[in-house]
Parts: sequence; structure tokens; C-alpha cells
Amino acid sequence: MKKILSVFTAAVVASSVFLTGCNETKSDGANYTFDYAMPGNPESLDPQYASDENSMTVIGNLFLGLMTMDDSGVLSNGVADSYTVSDDGLTYTFQLKKDCYWFFDDNENEEVDDGEYYPVTAHDFVFAFQRIFNPETCSPHKESFLCLKNAEGIVKGEQDYQEIGVRAASDTELVFELDYANAGFLNSLASTAAMPCNEDFFNSTKGRYGLDDKSVMSNGAFFVRQWFYDPYGHDNFVYMQRNLANDKHDKIYPSFLNFYIKDSRQESEASFWDGESDVLLTFMNDKKNTKENIVKQYDNYTLGIIVNPEDSGYSNKNIRKALAYGIDKAGFEGNLSEDLKPAYGVIPPGVSFLNKSYRELNSEKTASVTADGTSIDYNPELAVSYYEEGMSIMDKKSLDNIKILVPENLMDTEYLHLVTQNWQTLFGFYIGIEEVPEDEYAQRIKDNDYTMAIYPLTGDYNSPSAILEKFKSGYNDLGYSNTELDNIIKELKSLDNYNNSVETYLKAEQIILNDFYFIPVFYKTEYEIMGVGNDDIFFDPFTKQLFFRHAKYYE
Repeated sequence: MKKILSVFTAAVVASSVFLTGCNETKSDGANYTFDYAMPGNPESLDPQYASDENSMTVIGNLFLGLMTMDDSGVLSNGVADSYTVSDDGLTYTFQLKKDCYWFFDDNENEEVDDGEYYPVTAHDFVFAFQRIFNPETCSPHKESFLCLKNAEGIVKGEQDYQEIGVRAASDTELVFELDYANAGFLNSLASTAAMPCNEDFFNSTKGRYGLDDKSVMSNGAFFVRQWFYDPYGHDNFVYMQRNLANDKHDKIYPSFLNFYIKDSRQESEASFWDGESDVLLTFMNDKKNTKENIVKQYDNYTLGIIVNPEDSGYSNKNIRKALAYGIDKAGFEGNLSEDLKPAYGVIPPGVSFLNKSYRELNSEKTASVTADGTSIDYNPELAVSYYEEGMSIMDKKSLDNIKILVPENLMDTEYLHLVTQNWQTLFGFYIGIEEVPEDEYAQRIKDNDYTMAIYPLTGDYNSPSAILEKFKSGYNDLGYSNTELDNIIKELKSLDNYNNSVETYLKAEQIILNDFYFIPVFYKTEYEIMGVGNDDIFFDPFTKQLFFRHAKYYE
């Protein structure tokens, strides 16, 4: 249910209508309470520590970093007023806005009083980055900032974390020094890990920073009024209010945010259809039910076949090649729902690069070629040849009938039969489908408790690098390792110019595809569905964050 900011505001609106007679003014969509059924409890509101999507959604509305990024991957200034980059790409100097404030409602009167707000300074960012590299923080975000001066030495224990290459030249001037140029550095400053942290307030929380509603303060669009969580209860919530200290340079439209904490995505979805939540994130969109809703779609997943590397039969490389060449993707045309498209490349079309879809720069058919230049596409004769060669090497006459492991609510699994029927025709074995809850799926992949699975591949941020990093040795669930690819990923991080990396990305894709550990099958769409009357709830499909600063509701 939508609620006006206050009785006083309602009275002002009413008097305005009375004075203007019949001349009604169209609402700008402001001053409403937005509800979101969050599919889990935030684990922490500490930006330098948190990594789960529920925490990051709250953090994204609570804090503001130097930079922000929209759903097309376009950067804009946050706390930064301006910045310069040295010719060698090793020094970034930021001038900070002077009207961005920390606010903590010390007297809990829901108003911004003198003594409750003060400017965000360069020192707050210095302390934040020191915390990332402080071993006591146990931050999972060090990897994103290894380009910073002294970062690698700190990680190895050879230098103190306070030697990280971030310093305050003054309260409003912040300087980053890098060990090597990194074209993606500005993008990393838009992440939650790069949010500021006020050292005095942090110390005042006595080890509880980010763990309850009294141990966080805001420099963003909203502040936390209450965070209630009982692991044995069902009425848990995070309640946030507009931060009027930061409403001047960029208008904050909603009055309040209610994040109702649910136990699962299924419960979150049910709340939306029951009218209790203003936005839904889902892999399915039934157009019959969303005719009046604003629906945004993001092609940010590649669904691929993976095989348990410990399986004695299907993990044979010749068998994996047979599976890849035995999928008739051209035959999918006209037989798929609109949320699925045939996939030939590793990187999905929703990934942006140089302000356009990466797939516009490197076509998937160009990526999906072997070392001799032939296409990795449907070739039944070659598929059977690889299958027979693999069976001969293993001295097997047949492979076991198995099931493909699939997480629930990811896709309509009926479309997987287009794949399994190809294989049954060519190889004679039967493959069924096993759908399991998302948590069970993740655990079974981690424990290698599967033979074959559909793997939903996406990035943690909007970049081709974020996809490729999922294949780094020791950092993936596939048991995959390739030294050449690891070197390319490292090379990409040190490139000083994105224009130099287009061909390198293509080479990395080709390495992955030619190893046949991940066999692309479908590109998958994810949907953001806003409740009727709602608009401008911004969704980042890679971090899974929802941002409500500009959210509007129209009667």
C-alpha cells in the first residue's frame, strides 16, 4: 500500500488542490513508500565486507561511492565532483563534492538536526580502502583492487595495509596511485566495496559496524530507521527513510523504503503477485499478467552444459566434444520462448563494452571456432566420430543414462529436451532432467554431486572480464584450469586502454570454447517487473542491486 510522507505533507497537497480549484497538478511520483520483498536477510551492511546481493541492495541505497554505474554500464559521478587521470594511467585525482554528507539520526527524531550531519571527506575513502586490505576485515574484495600501489605486497604480508596507494591531499582531494595502468579501475570505484567509511564512527561501533541499525550511518539516499531480524520469525524487515541531508544535488523521490525479508525467492515472488511488493526480479515473464507493468529485460546470462570433472565417462574430452557438436542450435529457431536464444559464445549479449553490447564487437560465431578455423556448431558426423573415439579410449560400449541438474525457476526445462533429443538420436543414451532448489543446486555443484548440469553463467559486474574471471584456475566450480587463459585474464587487468582488449577478449573466449568444459546452449533473459504505477526503480543485473533514489509512483 502506498503511503504519503506525512499527515503534514498530505495537508499541504490538499490545500494546494483547494487553492487551485479544478486545476490539478500531475504528480511527480515523489513522497511514497516503496516495498520490496527481499529474498533473504542482509548478512552485513559493511560495504568493505558484504558480498551477498541482499546486503548490497541495502548498502547501495544507504551509501554513495565516488562513481555510479547505470544498467547500460555507463559511469557517472557520485561523491566525485570531477577527476583527472595522469598520462601514464597510474594516478587518479578526484575532487569531491562539498555538499555530500554523512548523517546519523542520533536523537531519533527523524529530522536532520545540527550536529547530526557533516561532510564526506577524502579521509573517509582512504580509511575504507585501508580496511579492504586490513587482514582483520577479511574483505573478499581485495582482488578487485590489486592494481593499487603496494596492494600485492600487502596481500603477501610484505607491507602494512596502511601503505595502500590511496591518500587524502586535502579534505576534498583524493589521490589513487596504481602499480600498473588498469582500464577498468574507474568501474571498480562504482562497486559497494569502494564506498566510504568514517573512521570515528567505525571505531564508535566497537566491532559491530554494519551488524545492526545502530552501527551504520548514511552518506547516500536513505538512512536505516530499523533493522529487525529474528531467524525463527517471519516478520523481519529493514526500514529506511529518505536522507534529507543529501537531497539537494540529486533529488530523492521516495519517503521510505520497506525491505520485507523473506526466506526464499519463491516467497519474494509470491509477495509481488499478492500486491505486497513493488518490484520483482525473475527469470520468467508471463505477458498476460504484466500488460500494465513496466518490464525491463536483461540478456545477462549464458546457460551452458557442464560435466562433473570426476565422472569417469562424460568427462572424457572426446565425449564433451561430441556433446557440443551434437546440439542443433539452428533447429531451436522458432521453438524457443522469448527469454531464450541459441548461444554460441561464452559472454552473453547483455554485457556492455565501449558503450555497446560486447557481442556487437565480437560476434559469437567468430568466438566459436576451433584452432584450425572451423566452426563449433552442429555436425552430426563429427559428433558421432568424437563419441566413438571417446568410447574406444575408455573401452566402454555405452554411457549411463543420467539427469541434467537444473536450479528451479531458472528456465522452462521443456526446452532442454531439444538438446537431449539430439543426443539420444545420435548417441543412443537417455538424459533426463532434475530440477532442485537453488540452494541445493549450489551445494551439489560445489560438492561435485552431479554428472551433468546446466550452469547459469553471468558476471559480478558489467564487463567481459567479469565473465572470463569465472574460469580462472582455482576460482570456479567447474574444475577448470588453463594457464594460458589465466595469463590472458591477468594481461587484461593491466591493459591501459579498452580499445586494445577487444581481440584479447575474443582469444580468451576461444580458449574456453575449445576446452569444452562449458558448452554454451542458451542466452537467458532476466526480468525486472515493477508494480503497476511504479517507475525508475533501477536494477543492476550483475550485482543484483535495486536502487530506489529516483523511484516514482503514479496514481
